Amino acid sequence: MADLKKENLDENYNLGEDFEDEEDIITLRNDENGKEEEFRIIWEVEYNDKTYFLLNPVEPSDDIGEDEVIICEYIEKENGEEDILSVDSEETLKAVYDEYVKEYELLIAEEGGEADGE
Repeated sequence: MADLKKENLDENYNLGEDFEDEEDIITLRNDENGKEEEFRIIWEVEYNDKTYFLLNPVEPSDDIGEDEVIICEYIEKENGEEDILSVDSEETLKAVYDEYVKEYELLIAEEGGEADGE
């Protein structure tokens, strides 16, 4: 997990009140320190027929701050097991993050509000 790329959240797309009521928590093992760490799934994105999660740490650390996310690919294996994989491609990371921003802005527009900070 330590090699997962992280993205800073723009102030307009922060983790404020939008995510307080809906918390899906997953636990990932940090390969660098061997510890298990909990993350909130803050968004799910479909991109190129794959599913990606934007994850935010429950407890910020030196590696990942409270205003950062990591982007991981979610897969379901043929035997029904689920797995979370790191994303190594900068191009994919950017595309998934851009899709998140687009979906977030659409959600805000549909709700008739504005994103925080606007």
